Amino acid sequence: MKKIVTGRSVPKMFFAVGVLLAFIPAFSADWFAKEHRWAGHDPDIIRYEDGYALATTDNHMLMQFSEDALNWKNGDQAMPKFSQWLYKYAPNMIDIWAPDIHYIGGEYRMYYCGSEMGIRSSGMGFMSSKEIDPTKPGYGWTDQGEVIHTVKSDSYNAIDAAVLKDLDGKVWMAFGSWGTGIHILELDESTGKVKSGAKMKNIANRGGAGVEGASLIEHNGKYFLFTAWDNCCKKGADLENNSYKTTVGRSNRIDGGYVDRSGKALLDGGGTILLSRYGRYYGPAGGEAFEDVNRQRFVNHYYDKNDGGNSYIQVRDIVWTEDNWPELGQPFLGRYLSAEAEHGILTHVDISSSSKASNGEFCAYINYDDSKIRLPMIIPQAGDYLIRYRYDNNWTEDGANGSSHFVDINGKTQEVQLPLTGAWSEFPEKSVVYIPTKLKRGSNFIEVTKGKHYAELDRLDFLRIIRDTIPGNGFDNGIRVRLTDDDELAIKDGGYALFENVITDSIVDVGVSVQVKNAAGGKLAIRDGKKDGDVLSECDLSSAKSDEKGWSIASCSDLKGVGGVKDFYLTASGTSGEVVVGNIVFASRPGPNVCNEPCDSSSVVPIIQQPKLVPANYSVTKLKDGYRVDFEQTGNHQVHLLNSLGQIVSAKNFYGKEVEFRNLPKGRYIVNAR
Repeated sequence: MKKIVTGRSVPKMFFAVGVLLAFIPAFSADWFAKEHRWAGHDPDIIRYEDGYALATTDNHMLMQFSEDALNWKNGDQAMPKFSQWLYKYAPNMIDIWAPDIHYIGGEYRMYYCGSEMGIRSSGMGFMSSKEIDPTKPGYGWTDQGEVIHTVKSDSYNAIDAAVLKDLDGKVWMAFGSWGTGIHILELDESTGKVKSGAKMKNIANRGGAGVEGASLIEHNGKYFLFTAWDNCCKKGADLENNSYKTTVGRSNRIDGGYVDRSGKALLDGGGTILLSRYGRYYGPAGGEAFEDVNRQRFVNHYYDKNDGGNSYIQVRDIVWTEDNWPELGQPFLGRYLSAEAEHGILTHVDISSSSKASNGEFCAYINYDDSKIRLPMIIPQAGDYLIRYRYDNNWTEDGANGSSHFVDINGKTQEVQLPLTGAWSEFPEKSVVYIPTKLKRGSNFIEVTKGKHYAELDRLDFLRIIRDTIPGNGFDNGIRVRLTDDDELAIKDGGYALFENVITDSIVDVGVSVQVKNAAGGKLAIRDGKKDGDVLSECDLSSAKSDEKGWSIASCSDLKGVGGVKDFYLTASGTSGEVVVGNIVFASRPGPNVCNEPCDSSSVVPIIQQPKLVPANYSVTKLKDGYRVDFEQTGNHQVHLLNSLGQIVSAKNFYGKEVEFRNLPKGRYIVNAR
């Protein structure tokens, strides 16, 4: 049995960090990431209720679908035969390029282009469908024909459409390539074609140098134009000439005035570089920004140096700085609350390979004063976290017995001690330290720089400390879910919301209740590890009772099977319409993990190093400078006192009914006894 007790005061960062732990919590998913490669070029994704639809270049507009933006499957070809009107302007074209999908005018519209390589004999059109999901009535694409075309003598090029509705309800299409760069036109929403009387404007120009692949998105009242610079599509022996990269500019208006982060106008060659070649990832560009259910994301292709330069897609979060500029986060490898060091924004750091590293790669040679790994992260739930920091260190020269990194989290820097692990380029389960921290909801930025001596970095996992509440809107992703205008989770029958990396040892009560609205019946369930995993708690919504705050409270079965770190899936079944979910609360009745005296629930911390003790009936009393543990029965007992990192501070074996721990420093402690 465990009881969690509180000292007199608690520093914000808990205890000194960076101690190697001998025991670690069990994970619900394999920590060792493996890239799921999916071939594609010039990708675009649209989010719909049951997942994602993807279209790419050079495959007759083959539709591809995924529930999680990781595991894709092929659907049908939206345009099995080329539209004949395109041959008029590009008679020697090979295939259709650069799809751009949107839901506008009450239908899904996919803009496309055809061109002859290297010249401006090009045309853009679009096709439409009432549904994007091929399993639903109304699915089926109809070609709507030409939107705009160019001929060889034109100074601009009719390729690479990027469509967006602005905050005033007007629909725009940016497009263009090389020559005079990117242009924009207003469209008629009802027809999808160029609006009568619309005038074309130039919005990005590099004086003839490469700029193409426009994409538009709005954030906090500003408009952002992503573009691809320089040379793409180089493979094989010519791969080293592949200089494609992703850039961005910002404007108050969608139709012009874009500048980069330094203030230079995009019309004068400006552009802030977001992605460029790193490691084996060449030419990460040709992408599109898109809206997901609780974040904005960017899908791009890259050319894999280890595979002859073949192109594959990456899906990244757009992470926004406090001054409203985008940075691009990790390529999605199946975990939202994890970061592979090699995919950070790297300065004077090398990427190395090892079969022992997560995803087969890690950051080595973080050896210089200017070495830096910057990791932009979207964190959907604010609160206390443990960062599980996987590294290795075999630096033993000059009598050194450990190294360190400086880790900056949202502007607060700390030195993290990294004890010896006994090898380079190997990352066993024990090669971790835990960093307690607080994270914000939304954009967070972690920076790693060199400390003393040397250490290599593989991966970070962000573990959420749940004491008594999981806010419904703190989910990582799901299907048949959305955020309402009031920023609340809404879920439909058959849907689920994923909450990754819950430290279940920190939950203070096995009782469960859920705040709901619009709940006429059906059930919600918390499941272990997957959408059809074991039920840990089930809530009958038909018995929900109204409270004075406008919510109804559904009581659920006691939480079972907790221990270690789990992914929680909140599933809905038998519900009618949308159920709005507020908080999931673990505090409905006294449980075995609750302090037996008044205690501050904000001080509850997870057990990271948990000896396996046979439960015993005992109580904990706070003393002036420590704690007394009283057992119901006299006998042989063993008591472990642990700090907030799960390290054993003191252990006592004795015969009797009580034992005291005195002269303790201020802090948070966990008592385990048998």
